[in-house]
Amino acid sequence: MYLFVRVQEKEDYYSVGPEGRVKARIEEASGERCLIVPYQEFDLRVVHELAPRGIIMSGFGRHFQERNVKSFYGMSDVLHHVRLPILCICGSHQLLGFAFESDLRKVRQLKDQPMRRLEPDEDLPRRPCTDSRYDLSAYFVADGFYPIRQVAKDPLFHGLPQRMMMRCNHYCEVKRLPPGFKLLATSGHCRIEAMRHPDRPVYGVQFHPEAFDAPFLHGRTLLMNFAKLARSFGA
Repeated sequence: MYLFVRVQEKEDYYSVGPEGRVKARIEEASGERCLIVPYQEFDLRVVHELAPRGIIMSGFGRHFQERNVKSFYGMSDVLHHVRLPILCICGSHQLLGFAFESDLRKVRQLKDQPMRRLEPDEDLPRRPCTDSRYDLSAYFVADGFYPIRQVAKDPLFHGLPQRMMMRCNHYCEVKRLPPGFKLLATSGHCRIEAMRHPDRPVYGVQFHPEAFDAPFLHGRTLLMNFAKLARSFGA
């Protein structure tokens, strides 16, 4: 069994979202059942009781400033102490960076880390300001399938070309590798597209492998590779 940790606020639980499709894709890639767990209820106790083969943590749309740091304690504890394969996607990839850069229990608030501001003459799309608290109209936002370049070999990329095509949907990034982490992939708009813990199969990817779509199916291969890694872990 796999756990898919859904980072979403309780008031949004009944909104239409991609979680069902992601669950199905994890099950297809692994050949095993996948249980969706709200991040507010996810901690070491849940992992010990359910004994999953692997854990995948979702991306999320809301800003870090809108969330209480305490709500991430459970995810951080699992990232630090559970010796299972873990894949952190997009927002959870950024949380992975925060969790290993500092002790979250000593941090009052986490803040978004935008990639960069757009130059006035750049011929790139702008986003309208729908929320005056978080005006992204001046920032670069990656939205679409982008080429992601491998810079280190890893079982997560088995059978994939050095230049992969992956779905991106983000305006923030991990600014620097946490101590000891290995850089696995990069892109023209984001330096840390994928990274790995120095001693354990704990991965962070800024892109969305679960959001593959024809003809860009490299994300499906990556999910299958993660499942293979999980099956062989501890064998």
